Amino acid sequence: MSDWEGPRPSRLDEFGEAMRFTDLVFRPGQKGRRIVQRQYPHAYREEAGFARRLLILRHRGDIVGCVAIHPMVLRIGVARIRAGGIGIVGTHPERRGEGIMSRLLTACIPRMRSSGNAISVLGGDRQRYGRFGWENAGVRTLYELTTRSLGPPSAAARGLHIQRLPREPDVAVCRRIQRLCEARPVGVQRSLADIAPLLVRGGKETWFCEARGRFAYAVAGGENRRNRPYTSIFEFGGDAVLSLALLRRLLQKSDRGQLSVVAGPNGDEHALLSPVSASWSRMADGMTMVLDVERLVQQVQPELRRRAGRFGVGGLFKLQVACVDDTIQYVTIDLGRGRSHRLRLDQRQLVELLFGCLPLEERFASHEGLSAGARRMLSTILPLPLYIPPLNHI
Repeated sequence: MSDWEGPRPSRLDEFGEAMRFTDLVFRPGQKGRRIVQRQYPHAYREEAGFARRLLILRHRGDIVGCVAIHPMVLRIGVARIRAGGIGIVGTHPERRGEGIMSRLLTACIPRMRSSGNAISVLGGDRQRYGRFGWENAGVRTLYELTTRSLGPPSAAARGLHIQRLPREPDVAVCRRIQRLCEARPVGVQRSLADIAPLLVRGGKETWFCEARGRFAYAVAGGENRRNRPYTSIFEFGGDAVLSLALLRRLLQKSDRGQLSVVAGPNGDEHALLSPVSASWSRMADGMTMVLDVERLVQQVQPELRRRAGRFGVGGLFKLQVACVDDTIQYVTIDLGRGRSHRLRLDQRQLVELLFGCLPLEERFASHEGLSAGARRMLSTILPLPLYIPPLNHI
């Protein structure tokens, strides 16, 4: 019998062992029990279905590697994309360099594909994960708010009754927040059952307020996954005036007089925050891999056509991808009126075309398959604004 077992889905009776292993890898030296589980309760629950999301690798009976695959539905305009979210890619500290991570990720890819996922998303080092096919994708913006840029709370803001969401939150409040989440054009679909674990967890605190039927909320946290003093706002939403008032109040709970606000590619959020920011910067939101090209094209096509329609090529626009093998694709883009273009792309270039963090005209400026005119027109449609809110990170 081989000394190795797996990678395979964990059983419920192995869940606690897997969580302790994860703490050993990612929270070494910290006192506490199942620290990672407490910080990500929406993803790591002691239930049979959640236990099966963990792939474990044993050697001579001991867990030496673990990775999680979490099903997600991503929302981009009218498109809905099924994705496999990769989390806690962990190797025992004393077994690094033995190829354990490679075995885990190699097992993940066909499993995600057979489960019906079109893409996979993760956060991590581009050089480490790029060789498996993941590439930088999506866009997030980091706004820096200071006491000077945001200004002090007004008398009305100081009088505002703000409340911290308790550990057992009111269902009506959770439902209001869920509706605000679903109204955003880009993000992750969240069920009502997901809202409380996302908002009430280790390292983060959620505040909300209401005035004359208007509502706003914000999720704040400190450094090193500690609740306070606040250094970051991981998410906010609701009435614009109330949101700014809430941010001014939370800025007072920062010992530096500064808050970093993470936001996605939402024009309304940019319009609200940019005038009151000391600075802002944009960056890749994470990494993405295409698992099933045909499935992905089918799922993004409604949004591609909607975006194309805004520029007069809606019914004429078509995107098709033909795979040569797992690494090379031929992408045919029809812009109507005989304007058809064929691109030869590798797996990571396909991610950059569809979801890249750089403007298409910049990334594909020298690609021989696209004329300058085609690049200009296509840049109004692609790349699509992929975004995984920080609360959904795993």
